[in-house]
Amino acid sequence: MIKIKYGIALGFSLLASNALAAGFDCTLTGLNETEKTICSDTYLSGLDNVTNGYFVKAMDNSYGVGTLARDQRQWLAERNRCGADTECIKQRYIERNKTLSRAGVYHQVSEVFIRPGDKLDKPVAPGLKNDAGFTLSEEPWRVRQLISSSDVTELTAGSTGHNITILTHRIVNKDLIVFVVLYVDRDDKKTAYLLSLKESVKPQVQAGYEGYNLELTLLDNNSAPEGDILYRVAEYSGSGVTVNSASDYATPHAFALNVLPKEIGSIKEVSLPASAADAKKWVGYCGSQECNSRLTSPDGQWRLASADRSNNDVDEGMYFFPLDRPDAGVNVFLPQADTAKGPDYSYNRNYVWGRGSSFYFDNEGGYACIWKTDLADKTTKRILPVEAFLKPHYVNYNGEDMIVASYTYYNENGDYLSEEVYLARK
Repeated sequence: MIKIKYGIALGFSLLASNALAAGFDCTLTGLNETEKTICSDTYLSGLDNVTNGYFVKAMDNSYGVGTLARDQRQWLAERNRCGADTECIKQRYIERNKTLSRAGVYHQVSEVFIRPGDKLDKPVAPGLKNDAGFTLSEEPWRVRQLISSSDVTELTAGSTGHNITILTHRIVNKDLIVFVVLYVDRDDKKTAYLLSLKESVKPQVQAGYEGYNLELTLLDNNSAPEGDILYRVAEYSGSGVTVNSASDYATPHAFALNVLPKEIGSIKEVSLPASAADAKKWVGYCGSQECNSRLTSPDGQWRLASADRSNNDVDEGMYFFPLDRPDAGVNVFLPQADTAKGPDYSYNRNYVWGRGSSFYFDNEGGYACIWKTDLADKTTKRILPVEAFLKPHYVNYNGEDMIVASYTYYNENGDYLSEEVYLARK
């Protein structure tokens, strides 16, 4: 059997030539009874071609290719059980085409963020280059929604407030699964829900924790696409909470979500690892201002830092440093004076390394909001030009670079708030 590029054959293989009616080679030996029937029937051959097209499109847009491939194999088995019954074969194809035609696709940001209150920024001015020689330009990526406003509304019914943060991701049985934390305020307490987001499945609650001003965070920065997820849950002091003398937090608890090769397992409490508080803070200089590096590149060659302060500071920007050269910071962005939003506006950037010499960062001021920098070719490109896109999380799925980011939507009157999460690709 000659397999198509995704490893799943609809009949046998897609062909570049249009000489054959069916989506597989009817001249090959070993065809089963159903395949022979399809080859002898023009209408069924046409249906097979339609299904081929739908399947390829679905695979190109899927972040759950494992499930999609497994469903396709199951459908093939069901179709082949029809034998020579043409009406049975026809119905199997029509049913499958309805399912595949509903598969989600990526859209241009200009097609998605058109609601009153969405703020799609104007394109970056052409020819921008900063003093360090980095060219700034526009390269909008396409997006798919991972969790919708309606999903959040269902989970936050009766609440007085909520927000979402992205925790991490895993690839399970060839499907991408994104884990987020949904914080929900009810009365004087907060609940932190650990949610898993998977294609074609409603958000799944993996765990829930209730307390005062809860915070659920990763215990390590493990960016590997497989393995257990270690996290801790702590809370600020509040009514009835005993607080350690050495911390503003009550005694935190550590947990491990078991992630198996083919499924998400159970959660168990584990011993809290030794604190890394003794690690010395790395201080560098973003222009003339002191700044702290929060991230080192995977290859250990570079550090990233941002001044994260008022836009009155002309040295505001996104800087990279050779590993141990606090005096050699290079700004890959524009000085804040060139992108000022207002005299009272300030920054607190989030950034993450990607593949090779690339990294991603958000920008809450002018020229919002998520950018990709490549140190090798000295480019900084705005990939998500929508204000309120924040906290990029890097994913490499099926060999392709992707970004998961949270989005906060307010309607044009500012009296409706919704949290959403999107997956973006070039």
